[in-house]
Amino acid sequence: MSITNATFVIERVLNASPARVFAAYASLEAKSAWFKAPSDIVTLDRDFDFRVGGKERFRARWPSGMTSDFQATYHDIVENERIILVYDLFHNDEKLSVSLQTLELRPEGGRTRLIHTEQGSYFSGGMEAVKGREHGTAWHVDNLVALLEGKDARAFT
Repeated sequence: MSITNATFVIERVLNASPARVFAAYASLEAKSAWFKAPSDIVTLDRDFDFRVGGKERFRARWPSGMTSDFQATYHDIVENERIILVYDLFHNDEKLSVSLQTLELRPEGGRTRLIHTEQGSYFSGGMEAVKGREHGTAWHVDNLVALLEGKDARAFT
């Protein structure tokens, strides 16, 4: 088995303060409003412990019958400035990847520059898997932007 290591960065400027952006990550209720599946799913497990050393899990069954499982550990949290976590992603109990995710919140006047960086090791799928992850992650980030700016989320394509 070969491993594909890759990094991608998604950057957005939001019409919201760093405190509002941070709050969208800091509770299960707030995060669930934008970090969700692009279709109907059955949630099997949903845990959220937002603190350094805390765990997050989002395991679901898709209409196809496939299960996805996002398992994260928070490694660094500085309120209104940054969040760093490491997550494993599984499909049908097969580990697809391990990723280091860094979220930086930089104030720009009354706005926030969100810099989402992921450094991942992908165990199958090569660069297509990386492109798919980047596409899905950008969709989540755009959902966050829409929510905070009072706009409709875009459809997943």
